[in-house]
Amino acid sequence: MASGSTLSFSGSPSITSEKLNGKNYLSWSAAVEMWFLGQGHYDHLERDGSHVPTEKADQWKQADFQLCALLWQSVEPKLFVSLRAFKTCHSFWKKAQSIYANDIQRLYDTTNKLASLKMADHDMVSFMTEAQSAVEELRMFLEVDPLEDIKKKLDKFYMVLILRALHPDFDHLRDQLLTSHEVPSMETLTTRLLRVPVSQTQEAHELVEPSVMVATRGRGGRGTRGGGRGGRG
Repeated sequence: MASGSTLSFSGSPSITSEKLNGKNYLSWSAAVEMWFLGQGHYDHLERDGSHVPTEKADQWKQADFQLCALLWQSVEPKLFVSLRAFKTCHSFWKKAQSIYANDIQRLYDTTNKLASLKMADHDMVSFMTEAQSAVEELRMFLEVDPLEDIKKKLDKFYMVLILRALHPDFDHLRDQLLTSHEVPSMETLTTRLLRVPVSQTQEAHELVEPSVMVATRGRGGRGTRGGGRGGRG
């Protein structure tokens, strides 16, 4: 795998031309996995090196540093700021996964894409390609092994469905929840939404509507009285 501190790569030492930009985690991670599998170094992504025999530990670390340097180059500069502290393939890979694979904003966008999908013409191939792409993105987010993790993922999915259904007047609240550093629990979301004060627009509507009804009744009353006077005249 490694000779001294030098790795021998098959082909270009560039992992992928599509750099991670925060919205393309699915395609980026697939490209990274394929490259590591093809080079025979996939264990560097999934294992931290503790399994390596002591006599080979230094060789493993040297190879891992070189591979991690290539991982660094596969990320957009604006995102790299939050990832450059991770200097092993395993830690870098898991950190990127925790940030971008579990992002509720991406889950919202993916769910919205799938729920809003419509066949514009009779091109079934294009329609199903787009549909399958959206399904795969959503599946990647929801599919996990431990039962407790499944429950957490489903809670986030339920929250997304609720946020999609909010009235446009509450877009600002939805955006705050989607971009917050910590994703609220289902219980917290419910509490926050129920505590939202009535908007000024709604208050004004509720105040204006009764006054309009009173004015209408008033005009009707005057008309009736006028008709009565006319009848007497």
